[in-house]
Amino acid sequence: MGNFLEETEAGREIAQKYLERGIKEGLKQQFEQGYKQSLVRSMRLVLQTRFGDIPGLDELAAALVAADHDANLVRVVNGVPLDQLQQP
Repeated sequence: MGNFLEETEAGREIAQKYLERGIKEGLKQQFEQGYKQSLVRSMRLVLQTRFGDIPGLDELAAALVAADHDANLVRVVNGVPLDQLQQP
């Protein structure tokens, strides 16, 4: 015996509505995750260009993006020393 609601028009409409909502939310989460990853990649590239292949480069890039991407990007470009960028 199946779910009675699934066998009704109203049930199918509700299921379709929540399916569309789930797809929309999933796409939004994927976009946000991809956007954050692209910020980390660009921060990593700027750090690598300025400081070379330093230990913990990926972690530093992620931390700077999480703290404040725009402000930290300006700091890197403006010549803030590596030890200051590594401080929390």
